[in-house]
Amino acid sequence: MLNSSKDFRSSSPRWAASPLSRVPVPDLLDQLARAGPRGIEESPGSRAQVELCRQWGFQIQEKDNRFFLPFDSDSLVPVWIEQETPGIVWDRLRVEGFLAIGSTNEEGLARARGGDPGALLIYAETQTAGRGRKGRRWESPPGGGLYFTLVLKPAPDLNRWPLLTFVAGAALAQALIELGESEGFPARFAVDLKWPNDVLLGGKKAAGVLLETACSARGPAVVLGVGINVRPGCVPEELRLRASSVSDEAGALVARRKLLVRFLYFFQMGYSLFENGRHADILENWKRHSSMWDGVPVWIVEAEKSIPAVTCGLSDAGALRVRTVEGIVETILAGDVRLRRSR
Repeated sequence: MLNSSKDFRSSSPRWAASPLSRVPVPDLLDQLARAGPRGIEESPGSRAQVELCRQWGFQIQEKDNRFFLPFDSDSLVPVWIEQETPGIVWDRLRVEGFLAIGSTNEEGLARARGGDPGALLIYAETQTAGRGRKGRRWESPPGGGLYFTLVLKPAPDLNRWPLLTFVAGAALAQALIELGESEGFPARFAVDLKWPNDVLLGGKKAAGVLLETACSARGPAVVLGVGINVRPGCVPEELRLRASSVSDEAGALVARRKLLVRFLYFFQMGYSLFENGRHADILENWKRHSSMWDGVPVWIVEAEKSIPAVTCGLSDAGALRVRTVEGIVETILAGDVRLRRSR
């Protein structure tokens, strides 16, 4: 049973998304966040924005023709995310929010192709066409998780850019472990990073990373998407044998914005390593949270066949090394690797 939390928004969004929906977060939300307990006076058009936000679970209050947004640690409000994210490698992280969008990564790719300068976070309460690696669908129920994309302009060593997937995985592992310790959840997170881009909790997938690139006249950019199942019950019934959520594994309701901000802190720490060419340290951080990179029986899935092998390390660029049953060591640059369980 999950414990309750005063930071957790009690109502779920009452809204049905269509595949073409693209609904930006209303500017009113940032205005309310900045106003704090003073609130803002009702003005022409503000009532419609308030009702839209309420439909999405934001607990906007009103009194004497003024609106107020009580502070919490769960609500995804752009200005709160910007204020709470420490500046380590970015002077300022720009945050753009959507109540609904097709895919945050598609939005990020469009911004990158348009010459965005980077240090941009795009998030959504729901994605109607969220996707993971190889175009697989990523379930993004409204308000059920964290669905966001970072548009970045890293050091122009394109062959090393895939290491940012490892930066993101390790950052999420560190954020979950720290949050679990500081919040005292009933259950400890059993975090395990699965090559190359999955985050497992209790052996079940709870998050994934998707790294893509785009070019503009201003040069190439990284578009790094992250999807995290956060709320209890946000995983579809048919996937629950192999997928879970952060709150289900914690045994308590986990505040989404608090988790996002901690991820952004640890991601910046890893990004700093990347910018300074400390690639080996990035891989060491990742390996500390992974059980499968060495000495683990796996299946290498290629087209219609699965090849048995045993993992035997990572290359300097993060490729997975495996030893086949014939004793041949191969390097896997991309593809599906599944744990081979004994019967």
